[in-house]
Amino acid sequence: MALAASAGSLVSPARAAAAEPATAALYQLKPPHLLEAETLVEYLRLRANQWDHNRYNVEQTNGENLGRTTVTWGRPGHPEEFENLSQCASFMTSLLQRSYGADTAYGWATPAYFNQYFPPKDGLPRTSSFPNAEDLQAGFLNASNVPHIDPVTKPVNLRPGDIVAWDYDPDVKSTPYTGHTVLIRAYLGTYASSVDSKLGITGVVPHLFQIVDCTNSPHGGPDRTSQSSIDRYRAYPDSRAEIADDNSTYTEHSGVGYGHMIFYADPDTSLFVGYRWSVNSGSPQAAVAQPVKDKKQIAAGRVNAFLV
Repeated sequence: MALAASAGSLVSPARAAAAEPATAALYQLKPPHLLEAETLVEYLRLRANQWDHNRYNVEQTNGENLGRTTVTWGRPGHPEEFENLSQCASFMTSLLQRSYGADTAYGWATPAYFNQYFPPKDGLPRTSSFPNAEDLQAGFLNASNVPHIDPVTKPVNLRPGDIVAWDYDPDVKSTPYTGHTVLIRAYLGTYASSVDSKLGITGVVPHLFQIVDCTNSPHGGPDRTSQSSIDRYRAYPDSRAEIADDNSTYTEHSGVGYGHMIFYADPDTSLFVGYRWSVNSGSPQAAVAQPVKDKKQIAAGRVNAFLV
């Protein structure tokens, strides 16, 4: 990057403008936390018996879970040192702490930071070591007052590295899961489907994204009796699921990985109005920024590592 900048400084503005095509755009660098997320996913994929070391921390009916949240980044070249046992929000928090925490040059993503700016949405004392999905959603909605987080209110403005979180029920703390959160990896354009009409918004705009998240429900689920459903899944798969070459079997795993989701935008305001879990999901979910009865509450934030 430094060499490119130096070389560019030797070219006059007029010559540079003439040399560049009119459609030239800056190459978007991936933010540190997206690189760390990809590193974790890719090294876990190299582990023998990956799914013994990459799991969603499933809540049991008796309130217990598989153990304390553990997200471990090993040394380069040592996939056996990488581990993930987390839920969606604890993975996201661990990711930000890994990328910008006390042991980094940034130093701001600490437990104290999350306790101050992402407190329990219900106002009660925190009973876990991490914010949950509804806490992240509330923080992103208030992002203008949260250091190092900028608000993103429209799906079309989401960039790689942005984080989206939603609360399943703004009126109560739903159990065992309060909502979900995902990290944007890539924007893939609009993706229309006949099921979009179920949102009841004429002209609603469906934006398709590749995402990174930790879940026990991969973003896929093809109907193996439908070739079009299979084709959709193969075009937009989930790294935690496998479908046989002859379509005879489909197997899902939990944990951290890549998937595809749709976020819906209002045709007039471009604001969030919903989401769809995958390109094969037949049930789009209404989700808006402010609490509305029978709708999920959604918000997104962009990490601004340097500026407060």
